[in-house]
Amino acid sequence: MNTNNQKSKKQLDQLKPKIIFWLKNNVTQKRFNHISRVAKVAKKYAKKLKLDPSKAELSAWLHDCAKEMTNNQLLRFAKTKRIKMDEVDFINPHVLHARVGAVIAKEKFGIKDPDVLGGIRCHTLAEPKMSKLVMLLYLADSTEPGRESRFAEPVRKTFKKFGLEEAVLHAIDVKLKEVIEKEKVIHPFTIQARNWLIEKIRLKK
Repeated sequence: MNTNNQKSKKQLDQLKPKIIFWLKNNVTQKRFNHISRVAKVAKKYAKKLKLDPSKAELSAWLHDCAKEMTNNQLLRFAKTKRIKMDEVDFINPHVLHARVGAVIAKEKFGIKDPDVLGGIRCHTLAEPKMSKLVMLLYLADSTEPGRESRFAEPVRKTFKKFGLEEAVLHAIDVKLKEVIEKEKVIHPFTIQARNWLIEKIRLKK
């Protein structure tokens, strides 16, 4: 284990009990179970990709920390903290929980690492120029065992066969299809992330 991995493992060991205690008082049991599964999957994916498993797990433990906040609470929090918002955020404030969660992780738990905060911030809508650890959390959240297998299993197969970027693109497409079928608005962050990934994959070939 290199020095950076040792530092992040130490941070995880110190924060994990506090985070779990806080989550048990701020999210439902169903949500906590989902978060636990994402943490397990994120750690597994990180090891597979030779990325820092402690950073991946820490990001996963906090990714839905703002999930149980109401739309009004999310909007008030975002305005107070001057989180950049799009008009879609006002139509569907629920999507703000990821960006709000990143602020909570930073301010309440003292997390500064950009990969950990980025994973929390991007796990719902994605963004262009995501690091591998940030993409990993998006993928873990999309494919944890509690997700419907008809959506998650094809993405898992893409990850196994083609790799991280292709699997995240597939996961975005699955999510977009669901949004379109429900006749909901599409957030520009997701479109920008998808365009960036398509170009990134094309250049890799």
